[in-house]
Amino acid sequence: MSVSSELPVTSKMLLLFKSDLCEQQNELTRTIDRTHKDIRALADSERGDVIDESCGNATKEVMFTNYTESRKQLHKIEAALERIDSGEFGICAVCGGPIGLKRLQALPWANNCIECQEQCEQGRVQ
Repeated sequence: MSVSSELPVTSKMLLLFKSDLCEQQNELTRTIDRTHKDIRALADSERGDVIDESCGNATKEVMFTNYTESRKQLHKIEAALERIDSGEFGICAVCGGPIGLKRLQALPWANNCIECQEQCEQGRVQ
C-alpha cells in the first residue's frame, strides 16, 4: 500500500465520512420502512389460486431477503457512525493499526484493515 493511503483520517475527512454515512443510513431506513409496508400489504392481500400464492410466496422471499440485507447494512453503518463519535473510526479492530483510506472510501463501514480482514475470511483471526 502507498504511504498516502495509510495516513490518519483528518477531521475534515471524518465529517465527509459521517455525512455520507448519515445519508446512507437515512436512505436505508426509508428502504426498510417501505419494504416492511410492502411485506405487510402482501401478507394482507387476498389469497388467489395456487399460482397466485406461489408467485406471492416468491415475492415475499425476495422482499424478506432484501429487508434482511438492508438491516445488516444499516447495522454496519450505525456501528461506523459510533466509531466516528468514539474516535475509533479508521482504526483496525483486530490489530489497532490504521485502515487504509482507499478501503474506507470503498467501504466506510469497514472495521478491519485489509490484511486482518483477509485473515478473518481465511479463518486465521477470530
